[in-house]
Amino acid sequence: MDCGPIPRTLYPDMILSTATPSPALRRLPQAAAGALTLALGLVLLVALLGRGMFFLAHIGGPMEGDPEPLGADARDPVGHHRVGTWEGPRGFGEAPELRALAESGKIPPVEARLPRDPLVIHPPERNGPYGGSWNRFGTGPDDISAMTGMMYEVLLRRSPMMDDLLPNLARDWRVEENGKRFVFELREGVRWSDGEPFDSGDLMFWYEHVLKNPELTPAPHRAFVRDGELMKMRAPGKHTIEFSFSRPHGLFLYWLAEHFTSVMLQYPAHYFRQFHPEFAGEEELHRRTTRAGFDAWYQYFEDRAEWRNPERPALTAWVITRPPPARRILFERNPYYWKVDSKGNQLPYIDRKTYRISDREAINLHFLGGEMGVERRHVLLRNYPLLKEYRERGDYRIHHWITEPGSSAIMPNLNHRDPVMREIISDRRFRLALSHAIDREEIRDAVYLGLGRPRQITPAFTSPLYEEADAVAHTGHDPARAERLLDEMGLNQRNEEGVRLRPDGRPLSLTIEMFPLLGDIEALNLVADHWKQVGLDADVRQFARSLYYTRMSARLHDVGVSSISQLLTPLLDHRFFIPYHATAPRHALEYASWFLSEGERGERPPAAMRRAIKLYREIQNTTDTEEQTRLGKKIQRINTENFWTFGLIGDLPGLVLVKNSFRNVPDEAVLYHNVGLTAPECYAIEE
Repeated sequence: MDCGPIPRTLYPDMILSTATPSPALRRLPQAAAGALTLALGLVLLVALLGRGMFFLAHIGGPMEGDPEPLGADARDPVGHHRVGTWEGPRGFGEAPELRALAESGKIPPVEARLPRDPLVIHPPERNGPYGGSWNRFGTGPDDISAMTGMMYEVLLRRSPMMDDLLPNLARDWRVEENGKRFVFELREGVRWSDGEPFDSGDLMFWYEHVLKNPELTPAPHRAFVRDGELMKMRAPGKHTIEFSFSRPHGLFLYWLAEHFTSVMLQYPAHYFRQFHPEFAGEEELHRRTTRAGFDAWYQYFEDRAEWRNPERPALTAWVITRPPPARRILFERNPYYWKVDSKGNQLPYIDRKTYRISDREAINLHFLGGEMGVERRHVLLRNYPLLKEYRERGDYRIHHWITEPGSSAIMPNLNHRDPVMREIISDRRFRLALSHAIDREEIRDAVYLGLGRPRQITPAFTSPLYEEADAVAHTGHDPARAERLLDEMGLNQRNEEGVRLRPDGRPLSLTIEMFPLLGDIEALNLVADHWKQVGLDADVRQFARSLYYTRMSARLHDVGVSSISQLLTPLLDHRFFIPYHATAPRHALEYASWFLSEGERGERPPAAMRRAIKLYREIQNTTDTEEQTRLGKKIQRINTENFWTFGLIGDLPGLVLVKNSFRNVPDEAVLYHNVGLTAPECYAIEE
């Protein structure tokens, strides 16, 4: 069956859909905040001067009623794609430009380019059409490097709502020996973008010559290590790969679905052997390394592995053809991409992706003009009123997706270097007082346009670990209770300015420390004001990033912060519940050192935290998902009871701008690795 090119059928004009937002997103404020007015006014002023096409209406003015619906009311709400394996005859469709190349003999026919069992993406809205350019914007190469994460190709993928694991380059898998061995069957006949075969040998090259090479991988990710021992890998067959551990690794499948594990699929052996001393001649490799401007072979090797190298073969839907320093960076369709739609048409539908380098102010003007395709990065919540105002003129719609970042998490330093502050902060009553002193409703209205809701740091509502009682615990604004708790602690003496005194007679001061982008300074300034109202001398200080971490490593900070407002992968990212990382648990760095060193360094955590650590180790030792959920909820309950960290506003929407000509973009999904969970390879453009 030769499906041929997909016909271009026109959809009706698109306006806002009738899809219903989640309850947490249904209220907009009666008035935008003054700070927002100033920020948006500056953007608008630039627009007026630069283009002469915008007006001053409604900026900072009333925004009454519920949020606008999300998608387009000329069609049914768009859901999520589904996946399967092709079981029909080997007759496939392809993009017209690839058909022309195949007919001229420049590439093989589509049947020869696709694997024996291509992955099938069932688009949520329609098949095709082919063609078009997906325009995106970035502030520089590093920014664009982060955006390329949406090309999310790993052995297993997460579903759009992160509630399931889906096959990808692995068509099947099994877990053996109670989670000590994992066996994956790879798709047969997958090819790199240069046409060379992909098989288990490429994965073994990564394992033997990249992961196990200390110059290329000084510290393997903890996903690949159990009890200090690196996993073992072997290839029983050309299309079979096996991972094994000395102890059960109950979370390994979840780790494999994380974007960073795509690293094991980024080293085609046939290409990288020429840059590795175990394969290339030492003298020749040294000459090539020096000629390329590097001092050591591993620097040259890593440079060749960079996303910006157009010579590196890839497995992604689009491959780079015009790298930096070009101002317009170009990715074009991979002719050997190994996925098809439900009719057998080879993906991706969109011909190319372009990334334009610009500054943030100009990027926002491009958004207002509707020059993007589908965009999340640099779409700021504070610009929401302006984006709503010009969506018809820019011919785009605004989707509310689920995201992890939000307002700042508050992390009082339990391991403070000052023994008096340490004793105060370690008292649960003090942390409860800090939480109840905060007027979260004021923060929501003043900083977040009335969106979101008061919320603690817990798993996202999409997670099976979510518990509403934990999410809302101690979020009520109750300054009288806060005052009582502080008085009960003996902090009832004040100086002439009304500031409470520490047991040593000094004013009780709290500094919230941050660096730019780590937290929302407007929200944190309000938190400091609320703490002042119950007698604390509180302020917010921004440090240079290096100084921030220097102070933190010396345990000098009073209160650390994080930009996370909920956890999408609570079993993997448990920084607020288990002190598992050297810098992430800013409230418990000495306890983290103890945990990471198996008690050889740092300080032994309190009994409750040790119970949480013990439960987490039990999670790591089981592959039973129901048992993992049960244990994870117990850890969350311990944290709610002890209240080591707390949140401000959560369930804030992640704004996604979608050009009205784009199809197969769901109305709602989880923003994780940009828009990668939603199979962008099946996005299509209707001219």
